[in-house]
Amino acid sequence: MPRSRSRSRSPSLADVAERARVSPSLVSRLLRGDDSVRVREETRRRVLAVAEEVGYVPHLLARHLRMSRAGAIGLIVHEISNPIYAEIIRGAQKAVTRAGSVLLLIDAEVVTDEVALLGVAGGGRVDGLLWQMAGHAGLDHAVHVAARYVPVVLVNSRAEHDLPGVHLDDEGATRMAMGHLFDLGHERIGFVSGAPGSDVSERRRAAYRASLAEAGIRRRAAWEVEGGWDSGSGHRAAAGLLRRDTRPTAVLATNALVATGVVTAAYEAGVRVPDELSVVAIHDLWFAERLMPALTVVRLPLITMGERAADLLVCDEQPTGPVDIAITDPMPQLVERGSTAPAPSTPKRHRHRGPRRTAS
Repeated sequence: MPRSRSRSRSPSLADVAERARVSPSLVSRLLRGDDSVRVREETRRRVLAVAEEVGYVPHLLARHLRMSRAGAIGLIVHEISNPIYAEIIRGAQKAVTRAGSVLLLIDAEVVTDEVALLGVAGGGRVDGLLWQMAGHAGLDHAVHVAARYVPVVLVNSRAEHDLPGVHLDDEGATRMAMGHLFDLGHERIGFVSGAPGSDVSERRRAAYRASLAEAGIRRRAAWEVEGGWDSGSGHRAAAGLLRRDTRPTAVLATNALVATGVVTAAYEAGVRVPDELSVVAIHDLWFAERLMPALTVVRLPLITMGERAADLLVCDEQPTGPVDIAITDPMPQLVERGSTAPAPSTPKRHRHRGPRRTAS
């Protein structure tokens, strides 16, 4: 006779209540994010910890997205004022509107607290979440908790475990930027990266290194500087880079915001852009052509990425396994402006001169 297969029973609300030593009704209200529940914080956190430990998923919230009734999709981003996210939001809004729903913008700082996270994901407030992950590996745990309650699609990140992801051709964009600098005769090329541990930043870093290797150029570790995603991080990274006795003749910045900090640091160090230092960045944001000099960039389809991610979330057939979508159409596009120029014939050693002054 064939052996019978035993199926492990999914944990129930009663199991959570028993282990947490509270009533099932209290567990239900806490996991729904009911703000009216009056309970000690110690009890609240104990219930949440037990639910997480046993992997409890509320039956009603495990239904297909189209069975939900909130009529809203949440988009979690970091630093809402960041103009890069504005383009992702525009794309996501298109798809969500087509699906007859609305898009709610959620600051990632809100969901760093697990109680608040469950109030969003488990409280019936949204039918699904778009989660912008780039550069924020510390929230990996939170996104997996949220995925127990509503469908989640990672935005600007590759698929992770059982979560689908939609991302850009960061490797292709980096190689295009490096190819532009090579064509201008640059071999001394520095790199200001994004946040450490970011999937996006690591893919760009790998492409930077590979480009140098394929061109037969020795990589200088001192010219590869960790930055972040904002202008301040670019300024700090470039200021240190430009203080070195031997400095690069070009810098690839991980995004246009970081590049503004690089250009400012160069001005303060008396290094002329682009005569002494060429600067190229990933992403073409609205201000890039307004800088002095205007910023050379590689344009990536941020709007398309936001739209495809939202489409994946609201489609009739939800993916059952990891789905990894790379946005390769449209392709990365080099937009050449005034911040890049041919490499100086003789790279100069550092001499701090301070900001240039115009004649009176």
